[in-house]
Amino acid sequence: MRTAAKRLALTIPPLRRLYEFAMFHAHGHTESQRQLHELQQTHSRALEEARRQHEKLELQLYVMRSDHQRAAVRNEALSIALSELETQVAKNASFEKFFAQMSEKISSGFQAQQESLNGLLDRAVSREDQALAQSKLFGQLAVLTSEVARIKRPTGGTSEGLATIYLNLLEDALTGILWNDAPMDPWSKSFDPSVRAIGRDWPSSALTMIGSARLRNFRMLIEQAISERIPGDILEAGVWRGGACILARAVLAAHDVRDRRVWVADSFAGLPPPDPKYPSDAGDQHSTFTQLQVTLEEVQQSFRKYGLLDEQVCFLKGWFKDTLPRAPIEALSVLRLDGDMYGSTIETLEALYAKVSVGGYVIIDDYILEGCKQAVHDFRRAASIEDELQEVDGAAVYWKKTRA
Repeated sequence: MRTAAKRLALTIPPLRRLYEFAMFHAHGHTESQRQLHELQQTHSRALEEARRQHEKLELQLYVMRSDHQRAAVRNEALSIALSELETQVAKNASFEKFFAQMSEKISSGFQAQQESLNGLLDRAVSREDQALAQSKLFGQLAVLTSEVARIKRPTGGTSEGLATIYLNLLEDALTGILWNDAPMDPWSKSFDPSVRAIGRDWPSSALTMIGSARLRNFRMLIEQAISERIPGDILEAGVWRGGACILARAVLAAHDVRDRRVWVADSFAGLPPPDPKYPSDAGDQHSTFTQLQVTLEEVQQSFRKYGLLDEQVCFLKGWFKDTLPRAPIEALSVLRLDGDMYGSTIETLEALYAKVSVGGYVIIDDYILEGCKQAVHDFRRAASIEDELQEVDGAAVYWKKTRA
């Protein structure tokens, strides 16, 4: 009935024209809605791309600031490091024997890298290039210094040699050098072992970003504390994926040390936002980098994969200001700080420095960053600490605690 009425109505010209007019505008409204929807989708994609570009630019700005700070490292630091190494070699009567045994293993590679660095210095056109080349040389010196320190300790024959082989291999695995682990940061084009050695890129899958030189420094100081019978555990504040702490536990295992623990302290949620209490941290962007957020479960699983998750590994989850002051730690032989910011650094030192044994070591991974450096200077000044700061690789420093 309705269909017949409609057909009859459409035979009347005025009604037909009215119907066609309505249908035309209804179709136009639908088309407008479709175009509006497409425009909204295009706008959303543009906003998302702009957000990604903004995050990338913020990350690049952080790196540029870091490079600028690295360029401020004193030029005479290299000559001081070389002078100290020469003095150490002169005092070490066994160095000639060591050099004869190790020359085929390291001299050719070290000389080639040194020549490459010299060439880089000759071609350098900016303070940043010079600082990078200088840091690479510092990194090589740190590794060589650890080899010199190793031969000065009493050896345990075959077991000592196997421990060294194991720990050397573990270092290469934890830094990703073993398989040329590609960097994930936006400023690195491809894997460069000399850059990875000084921790200047962010590894895709390797478990530490501190680089070979700083990792070897950590190992060397733990071994010295064991050799010198300095009492206390080992703690790292700021662990990322846990690579340095995995090495620390491996050092204890390799030397059959069962009366020390490795403390793994981190929020396991990235870095905290800047605290107004610390003006030096104003504008700090570390809390926005999702790449720095690694969960406790991920770190524990990494320990488990290397067969090193046991009762000698203790985890402290939370912000340093909340966990470190009440941590059940009696003494520390090595304290390693990798908190980047003024607040994280000063809070760790205030909570734990008193527990570092005399003869123990304090390592500052991020001394190159102005906020961290200022926190170190402020704390050392307030505590009247005059122990000499030792260079590691142009970014990190450490000192040996000589008095309570």
